[in-house]
Amino acid sequence: MRRYIYLIILFFVYSAFWSACKEENDSLNITADVTIHRFEINDVQGEINNETMEINVILPPKTDVSNLIPNICVSDGAVVTPSSGEEQNFTTPIEYKVVNGNLYNLYKVSVEVLNAQISKFVLNGIYSGIIDHVNQTINVTVPSSVDITHMIPTIEYTEGAIISPDENTTQDFTNPVTYTLTYMNETFEYVVTVNHSDYKCGFLGTAKSIDGLTNLDEKTAAEWMMNNIPGAEYVSLEDIANGGVMLNLFNVLWFHYEQSNTLPSIAQNVNVINALKQYYNNGGNFILSGTACLYTGSIGITSPTFTPNNAFGSFGDSEPLNVPNELWGIAITDECETHPIYDGIEVDRTTQSWPVIWLISNIALRRNIGCPWDLVPPIYEQDWNDWTSKTGGIPLGSFQWDNDCNEKVAISVFDGIKGIKGSAILIGAPSYDWYYDGENVQNNPYYSNIERITQNAFNYLNE
Repeated sequence: MRRYIYLIILFFVYSAFWSACKEENDSLNITADVTIHRFEINDVQGEINNETMEINVILPPKTDVSNLIPNICVSDGAVVTPSSGEEQNFTTPIEYKVVNGNLYNLYKVSVEVLNAQISKFVLNGIYSGIIDHVNQTINVTVPSSVDITHMIPTIEYTEGAIISPDENTTQDFTNPVTYTLTYMNETFEYVVTVNHSDYKCGFLGTAKSIDGLTNLDEKTAAEWMMNNIPGAEYVSLEDIANGGVMLNLFNVLWFHYEQSNTLPSIAQNVNVINALKQYYNNGGNFILSGTACLYTGSIGITSPTFTPNNAFGSFGDSEPLNVPNELWGIAITDECETHPIYDGIEVDRTTQSWPVIWLISNIALRRNIGCPWDLVPPIYEQDWNDWTSKTGGIPLGSFQWDNDCNEKVAISVFDGIKGIKGSAILIGAPSYDWYYDGENVQNNPYYSNIERITQNAFNYLNE
């Protein structure tokens, strides 16, 4: 009898639970409309892709994207955030969320401005210009033996634009030359400056040749140097180990390494270390970037005690970070801003409340490889002056979020002493990326800042 009573109670409990679940499910609206039907900015309709959940708005030339007011249409009952009519800064894509009852959708909205640009500028088919789209300048460096009064430019620029002076027309670059693009009834000017230089510079590589480099970030950096730094040569670390390189012929050596959080075995070869240390003590100059910053203690830039203490990143087969819509760069101080390494680079004082130089915009996939000094006790106090007193260097940049510049040293310079040792510039910021996995570098409008900082580093060390 007790068993039957138990079963009857269990039946009623289950029935009540089932009824409650059914009532709750019946209240769910799985057909609510959570799409954006229209997205307009300045009366220009955006292209809506409801499969990829992306909206792209193309605006006329010279539109200021930092304060745009979108007009958004959604169905009755739906709520969009940020709301329609709310001013937004579309320097980078913005996420919009549409909620209707129990359902929601996320849209990524990008704004593109139809500005005309020069994308490539090469003189005499050999000398590539470094293009700064922010300041509308192009700088080309050539050996002093080259006659710059009769040079022929090859130019790539926005399709549909008209350029003046004409491309492939001989020009005298004794003084800066202004090239004007006319596009959609607007004009865009680039000032081209040509400089002479006879310094010989070397790229230190872990393979016998550039083609043998397996890390695409290193390979991209090496190829850029060969195309943009006069007197550039590739120097194999293996050849240095075998005594086959006369390092005293080079004024600057650049070692950019991003394959692990330690130096490769060939870089730790005793012959290589001794050769580079002697080169530095004889007045040779270095640019060290990525994990190569660990060389400071080995070759005498700092004591081994004060080598960068935080080499990190997505190495080898590790998946790159997926961080869409994040700005990455370096935080600086007002004193740093005037250093020659930042010549011609625009400093942003609006996005953050402290000065920042951006290096990566809306590129999503990043290896996040860096090698900075972490200013943590007991080795350091959280103070740049303390770091300087212990290392002998001058800090020039931290991570973009370090508003007081007291937690990291990500870019620094060690000025040499004539007749005793050379100078060195170290770049350990994770935003210093030359290659973006699976993405077009043109998606990063700040790429020219990476090029300009590197070019400025060569200029500074070659003086």
